[in-house]
Amino acid sequence: MDDIVRKEKKRAEKIEPEMVRRPPLLSWSAPEYEYTAKSREWYWVVGILATAFVVVAILIGNFLFAIFIILTGFTIALYGARRPKVVAFALTHRGIQIADRLYPYDTLKSFWIRYDPPRKKEIDITSKKIIMPRLTIPLADTDPNEARNILIRSLKEEETEESLSEAIAKYLGF
Repeated sequence: MDDIVRKEKKRAEKIEPEMVRRPPLLSWSAPEYEYTAKSREWYWVVGILATAFVVVAILIGNFLFAIFIILTGFTIALYGARRPKVVAFALTHRGIQIADRLYPYDTLKSFWIRYDPPRKKEIDITSKKIIMPRLTIPLADTDPNEARNILIRSLKEEETEESLSEAIAKYLGF
């Protein structure tokens, strides 16, 4: 058993440095999401809705729900004011790299490129994992055909629709 482990370690040591040295096939930087500036009215609506739900929760005697609504309203306001970070993206021989995290191709199921400039330029990745089923990667100024030509070598191209939560988030300015 130890021989098998030792051989596997040696094999990994030989392969890993070679893979690390290989440059990415395509790399770019983009904001992690499209920022929409929120008006004062937007914050007032969040505050009024949160207050209304808190009043209802108190009237029905559900104080835990009232606390949850207060925390939710506060979190939504903070998240609405947050500016996106600029993140490095790369398509490599081994997988898709987002900042310092690599998503190997063997953990991913398919991809679809949504390209409707200037509104949408993104890659939608479907994962095999249950907990993290989808990734949306902004393309910024990257050529979508170049990204497609790289991804199609390792992943199945499968059309996906924008989820209801994504549509609601974009409508609300997130």
